[in-house]
Amino acid sequence: MKRVSWLVPLVAVAAGVAWLAPAAISQPKVVKIGDLGSKVGVFEGYGKYQTWGIQMAVEELNAKGGVLGHKVEIISEDDETKPAPAVRKAEKLILQDDVKLIVGAVSSGATMAVMDVTKKHRTIHWNSVSCAEFMRTTKFHKYYFSNQPDSRMQANGLAKYIVDKMGKKVYIFYTDYAMGQSDGRQFKTAFEKLGGEVVGVAGAPLDTKDFSPWFGAINSSGADVLFLAFAGTDSLRLMTQLHSFGMTKKYRLAGIDCFLLQQDLASIAEPMEGFVQLNHFSAYNPDAAMQAFNQKFKKKFGVDANIAAGAYDAVLFWAAAVEKAKSFDPDKVAEAHEGMCVEGTHIGRQCIRKDDHQVVMDMHLYQVKGGKNLPIARIAGSDTIGDALVGKDPVAGFTWELKKKN
Repeated sequence: MKRVSWLVPLVAVAAGVAWLAPAAISQPKVVKIGDLGSKVGVFEGYGKYQTWGIQMAVEELNAKGGVLGHKVEIISEDDETKPAPAVRKAEKLILQDDVKLIVGAVSSGATMAVMDVTKKHRTIHWNSVSCAEFMRTTKFHKYYFSNQPDSRMQANGLAKYIVDKMGKKVYIFYTDYAMGQSDGRQFKTAFEKLGGEVVGVAGAPLDTKDFSPWFGAINSSGADVLFLAFAGTDSLRLMTQLHSFGMTKKYRLAGIDCFLLQQDLASIAEPMEGFVQLNHFSAYNPDAAMQAFNQKFKKKFGVDANIAAGAYDAVLFWAAAVEKAKSFDPDKVAEAHEGMCVEGTHIGRQCIRKDDHQVVMDMHLYQVKGGKNLPIARIAGSDTIGDALVGKDPVAGFTWELKKKN
């Protein structure tokens, strides 16, 4: 009897272990990625669409079995469109959540601050919205990649069209922080190189409510064209005020790719009529790849996609690099990215330039007609990307001083 009483508990324990083992084994392996961007404020729209792009890519990956057999999970954080909170949130994502990829931020100032964090902690970092030129030059590091056309690429694409088709005299008006300063500098450089004349320059603080104090200088400058480097709600306010002062009729207007999202155009269709904008995506572009992506996006979220579609591509690039490296090790994954090409992105085939980790992409010039961004010209990515300037100051010798022509 003693022997039996000893065996019964042992059998019970063994059965319990046998029951628990399959449950433990069946738990899926998980890899986390970070979505860092503006969830409120001036750039809220860009942050929201960045999140949606990441979500769509992750759902597609998980439906195919994940990445290296790991289910992908997203951790989203709001950077408040400011460098200090962006740094805190990036540190949290890396050290607390153990993410293997960060996509973001949205503002250039926040993104550059986050680059210091991702460099320090050896974390793969993709940028799909910010466009300051320093990110692939003086701030560049081996774990950073971008599929957002930066200020230099945008300036090279816009300047020639403006000189040839819109006017030789331009006034540059920009939002006075990293993004606007970058766009203004690079456009001034490219425009003057082509023989155009910059007749005035001014910067307004981020989140300016009243732009009218700058209008007098613009009107007395003799400009043919206003080049505008603003984004988000700043752009909405600026265009409304320019229109109320009759300036949208007086000047030809052009601006950067993130000046306004397609979703915002309908509300100010009349002020934006005729506005020329460089962009790498439009829901109204008949390009087959763009239409295929937009249909998929709209079916899921009920709205058209926009330039933040690059966040979708960033996740696909990272996943492909991880699979190629057969590891989540950041050094191996960074190396696997270099020179990589990915099919099926929102603009078709994209390839990463090894020198500065910038995706070389074709872009389009669009003109706003009836509240829609309609394509008017295609610009080859090879014509805009320029030389790699890793470690070099892209604004060395630059001056805002105006060069008066005789």
